[in-house]
Amino acid sequence: MGTLTGARDCFPILSALLQAKTLRQFDERLQQELTKLLGCEVVGLYLYSETTAAFSPVSESLRDPASTAYPIAQLPAAGTIKEAAVLAGQAILTEDLSASLWTEAQAIAPHICQATSVLVSPIRMPAEFVSGATTKTLAVIAAVAPGKPAAFSEDDRIWLDVLSRHIAPVLTAVLAAEERDTLVAINKQVVLGTITLDNLIHSIEPILREVIHHDVTGLVRFVGEPHNPWFEIVACEGVDIDHNVLRQFPFEHMAAAEILRTGKPLLLTGHNQDQFAEHRYFESLGVFSAMLCPLLVHGAPYGFLAIGSKRRNAFSERDLALTEQIGFHLSHALTNLSAYDQIRRLKDQLEQENVYLREDMGASLDLKTLVGDSPALQKSLRAIEMVAPTDSTVLITGETGTGKELVAQAIHRLSPRRQKALMTVNCAALPPTLIESELFGHEKGAFTSATARKLGRFELAHGGTIFLDEVGELPIDVQMKLLRVLEAQEFNRLGGSHTIRVDVRVLAATNVDLEQAIKRGAFRADLFYRLNVFPLRLPTLRERRDDIPLLARHFAKKYGLRHRKPVTRINSAALKALSAYDWPGNVRELEHLMERAVIVSQGSILTLEELDGLGLSHERTAPPRTLAEAERAHIMDVLVRTNWILAGTQGAAEKLGMKRSTLQHRMKKLDISRPPRHAS
Repeated sequence: MGTLTGARDCFPILSALLQAKTLRQFDERLQQELTKLLGCEVVGLYLYSETTAAFSPVSESLRDPASTAYPIAQLPAAGTIKEAAVLAGQAILTEDLSASLWTEAQAIAPHICQATSVLVSPIRMPAEFVSGATTKTLAVIAAVAPGKPAAFSEDDRIWLDVLSRHIAPVLTAVLAAEERDTLVAINKQVVLGTITLDNLIHSIEPILREVIHHDVTGLVRFVGEPHNPWFEIVACEGVDIDHNVLRQFPFEHMAAAEILRTGKPLLLTGHNQDQFAEHRYFESLGVFSAMLCPLLVHGAPYGFLAIGSKRRNAFSERDLALTEQIGFHLSHALTNLSAYDQIRRLKDQLEQENVYLREDMGASLDLKTLVGDSPALQKSLRAIEMVAPTDSTVLITGETGTGKELVAQAIHRLSPRRQKALMTVNCAALPPTLIESELFGHEKGAFTSATARKLGRFELAHGGTIFLDEVGELPIDVQMKLLRVLEAQEFNRLGGSHTIRVDVRVLAATNVDLEQAIKRGAFRADLFYRLNVFPLRLPTLRERRDDIPLLARHFAKKYGLRHRKPVTRINSAALKALSAYDWPGNVRELEHLMERAVIVSQGSILTLEELDGLGLSHERTAPPRTLAEAERAHIMDVLVRTNWILAGTQGAAEKLGMKRSTLQHRMKKLDISRPPRHAS
C-alpha cells in the first residue's frame, strides 16, 4: 500500500470521528476509515483499564463468540502485544504474528494467525490534559491483516501513532457526552418515572444496554446485624442465582464484604477475582466479568448495583466510572423510595393503631376500679408504682376478672412510654394459625390470603408497650419467636427474611398456672423465666371484701349515668349480700351484676330484690374449691344474716354452734372482717 505520512492525512478521519455521538458510532467510523486507509481487513478498538491492566473490547468483532478474534479479546493482558504497546507508549508492528512471542499467537488456530500482520497503537491522552501531569492510556487500536505478512510499513506505524495522539481528545469527548446523555436519561427515568423497588432495575435496563454491553443486572441489599452481615438479591435479570448456594460461602471472603468494607466499586475482569470465595460459582453460571458499585441510602451502605457479562475483560474503567455515576442516581432513587415507604408504613401503622386503639377503648376498664382501701389492693398498687417507671417485663397473674388488663394500662400510663401506643393482644381470642401473623406481621404472599403486607402488633408498639393477655395460651412454636423478641428485640415478619428491630416493653398476663403448664410441656420454661422478671399477683375480690361496697357504689353511679337511671344509693341489705358473696368472677362479675341491677331498677335505691335472679342466686351455689373457702363462705353467710352480731342467742356464734372466742379465732384465721360502715 502507499506510504501515509504527515499530520495532514489525519484530518479526514478526525473529521469523521468528531461526528460520532456515542462510543459505538466512534468505533464504527474508526473501523471504516482505518480499514480503507491501512488496507487491512480487521480493526479492533479496546478500552484500557490501568488499575486492572485489562483491555475491554469495544468492537463487535471482538465481542462476538463466533468471530476468530474473540479468543484474543478474552486473554489476560500479560504478554500480549497490546500490553507491550501500552508499556512502550507507542505503536508496535509485527510482520508475522505466528512467528512472534506474543500470547495472541497462541490464542487462535495456527492456520488463522499464520503470516498475519498486526499493528497496535495506544490512544494516549497527553500529560497537559491529565491531572497529575502524567500521560494516560485510554484505549488501544489493533489493525490486523490475516494472511498478509509485512502488510504494514514503518511509515504506517508512525502515522497510526500520530493519529492515536490526535484521537485521544475526541475519544474523551465522545465518552463524556455519552456519559452525560446516559445519566440524564436515567435520572429522568428514576425521578419522573413510576419507580418501585421491584421494577427499579428493569426500568433502567434499556438505557444501560445502549452504553454498556452486558448480560446480567442485579440489585443487592445488605441485611443482618453489623456483627453478622449478609445480603439479599432484591432484583436480578439474566441469570438464576441460588441463594442457598451463596450461603455456603463465608461473607467476609466474598465481594459483597469488600464493597461493605471499603465503600468503593469493584471491577472484576475474569482474571482478577480469585480472592473472592464465590467466583467459581458465578463462573459455573457463565458469568465471567462483573462490576459492583456501592449504593447509599441516607449516607449509610444500602447494597450495590451488579452488572455482569458472560465474557472476560467485558468492562473497562470507563464502564465502571459510568456505572458508579448511575449508582449515585439509583442511591437517590432508593432514598426517595425509602422515604415513601416509611411514609406509607407510618400511614399504615397509624391506620392500624387507630383500629386497635378503638378496639381497646371499647373494651378497656375504668381506671377508677383500681381504687380501694383493702390492704391486698394497696399492696398491688404500691408494686405498680414501683415497676411502672422502669422498662422491666411484668407478668401479671390472678383469677379471671381481677383487672389484669386494667393494671397493664396503669403501668403503661405511669411509664415514660405513655406518649406511645399500648398494643393489647388477647392470645386466647386468636386462632393458633393467625396469632403469629397478628404479633409479628406478614409479607405479601406469605400465605394464601396474604394479599398485602401487614404490620404486626410488635412493630406497631415500637417505642411503646405491648400487653399479651392470656399469654399461657400461645402455641409452643410462637413462644420461641416471642422469646427472641424479649431477648434481642428483633424478629422477622411471617414470610420475610428482613430482620426488624423494635424497642418494646412487654407486659403479660395469665390466669393459668404457668409452672404446671411447663410440667405438661405446654409452656417453655425459658420463656416463663424471661416473662417473670417482675411478678405481680392481683388479689381476688374475696381477698378485698372491704372494697366491695365502694366498688358497688361506683358501678351503680357509672351505669346509672350511662342508662339514664336515677340510682343514687344501695340499701344495707343489698350491700350485705354483695359483701357476703364469694365472687368467682371477681370485679368483672360485680360490674356486670351492678349494670344489670341498674337496668331493672325502679327507683333511686337499689335493693336486694333487684339483685336476685341476676346471676347472684345461682352463682351462690357454685361449690367452693377448698375446705377453707367453704368454711369461710358459711361463716360469712351467717354473719351477714345476723348483721355481724357475734354473741347472744341471736348471734352468729350461737347459730354456728361454737363459742364466741372460737368464732373470733376462726374469723382471724380466715381473714374475715366486718366491712366499714359507709353512708348509704
